[in-house]
Amino acid sequence: MFQPRYCVIRRFSIIRRQSSWTEGGSAQLKKISARDARLLPQTLTGKTNSLQIALNPDVAKAIGNNILSLHIPNNIRRVAKNQLLELDKSKLHSIPKTPLEIDSHIATFLLKDYAATLQVLTDLKNRIGQFKPQRVLEIGLGPATGMLAFNDVMGPEYKCKEKESVILSGIEMQKRAKILLSRQYSEVIAADTEMLNPNDEIIDGDDLIGEVKTKKIKIRTKLRSDLPTNKEYDLIILNHQLLQNSRKFPLQVDENIHKFLKLLAPDGYIILIERGTPLGFESIARARQLMIRPEKYPNEAGKIPRPYLIGSTTKDDESNADYHLEIIAPCSHHGSCPLQTLNPNFYELKEGTRLNYCSFEKSVKRPKYTIELKKGKLLATSWTSESYDTKKHKDLAGSGRPHGNNFETVKYSYLVAKRSVNDLETIARINKVREESKDTGMCPIGSLGDGTPNTWPRIIGAPIKRKGHVILDLCGSSGEIEKWIIPKSFSKAAYHDARKAHKGDLWALGAKTKMKSLKKINIDKFKEIEKKMIKDMKKEAKKREREISERFNELENSDEKNSTDPVNSMKELSEIYGHYFNQH
Repeated sequence: MFQPRYCVIRRFSIIRRQSSWTEGGSAQLKKISARDARLLPQTLTGKTNSLQIALNPDVAKAIGNNILSLHIPNNIRRVAKNQLLELDKSKLHSIPKTPLEIDSHIATFLLKDYAATLQVLTDLKNRIGQFKPQRVLEIGLGPATGMLAFNDVMGPEYKCKEKESVILSGIEMQKRAKILLSRQYSEVIAADTEMLNPNDEIIDGDDLIGEVKTKKIKIRTKLRSDLPTNKEYDLIILNHQLLQNSRKFPLQVDENIHKFLKLLAPDGYIILIERGTPLGFESIARARQLMIRPEKYPNEAGKIPRPYLIGSTTKDDESNADYHLEIIAPCSHHGSCPLQTLNPNFYELKEGTRLNYCSFEKSVKRPKYTIELKKGKLLATSWTSESYDTKKHKDLAGSGRPHGNNFETVKYSYLVAKRSVNDLETIARINKVREESKDTGMCPIGSLGDGTPNTWPRIIGAPIKRKGHVILDLCGSSGEIEKWIIPKSFSKAAYHDARKAHKGDLWALGAKTKMKSLKKINIDKFKEIEKKMIKDMKKEAKKREREISERFNELENSDEKNSTDPVNSMKELSEIYGHYFNQH
């Protein structure tokens, strides 16, 4: 039996190196590089965090030393491979159950979930300035991944009144969450810091490797396995929580978003993060549609907070609703999403492979435990010696990824919404603005909205750089996908900034040529294709059913029992009953 080298039986003391992540974490994300210093102020305002993200080093070390070290490495790789295959098949994360599955889930998925959440939180904090939520709720499958990212964004000195993390993977995952959260200084309880003796600090290095007795760990975040009731939070972070069964789309999304919005306090923010896949995007788009009901306001420009009717106390009269929501990011408008198809199955069709969807990417540095996880054949990308110098690397063929990168890219879709306060003055102001802008129509193609960053168009594709000009694909305040061309003759400064732009940035410098994208989703066409495909599948199923019934009748009515080969009969019966089992 595999035995760890050491067994840590006392609670972690994390008073050591309390400023190490301040230098490399949230503070680092605020730094402006020499390259960015040349950008215009508007460009800097609309720019997302472009620095590569790295996992908190103390958290990464705890994962390697106190979680993954308890298993034989190849066992983690084997389970991780199965989890990735299952994710590829079902398109959704499944709840890990056994300790090995839980630790494999942490090794495989925590890094990307952390990077996506950290990026969204960082951009939100930079955008709104005074971002100091006092009641924070995080919900996910992992070990409080959203709370780990929140603590690092806010810094080690920031203290909330209340932090709660709903961990849906059971008590074993909660134990891992305790270990990882205890590595962050902001989780240390004040009374404990007074009791700590400098001699109790954990020694730097990899000396302490093994199991941690989590009962002795005390942290600020309250860990729970169920959703709280009759409480409200200033910030809610949801990681992969909109949909648990793809067959229940969109009903399950509707039920879940309503359940979570009940917990959002006035003036609070809710963050939805899903995988950057068609299903993840459509889940986000459906939640957005339910929040602001763009189909009810087809001619309304800007981003006026919309009444959330399901959560409203007065469902009959929208003007009296006290529950309003505004989309903060990534959308530049409150119109219908121009990329939403309302049906994730369309992307599976041959004709749907070129459909675009809204997702973003972020580079995250691989910590030591992830690099070690990728070693070997199980999780390696297949390669042959033909790809390399045969003299140098012939002995390495098929043995893994000897020249793999030390970073990986996370692809995610997200939404940030804000609930308005409930006072009569605010509600009256919202209603007045809506009445004044009634039937004004959406902003024209090429518009910068109302001129504030909140309505600037967002770059949704990698900028296309050509000699003398740059082409940007944007989601504009017009509610359409637009194509803007910025040549050098338009403005040298704008041309320079366009060449330095990234997918996800807001663009405020205009362009010489602005046009609506020629790509258009023909929903009716896809509905007809899907309808025909379902019809063909039913026809094929009936044909198969008829063939199976005929074979069964032949076996049942056969009088030549002695001449019947029992082996073939068993095979026939197995196939017949197997067919009926799969059908039901």
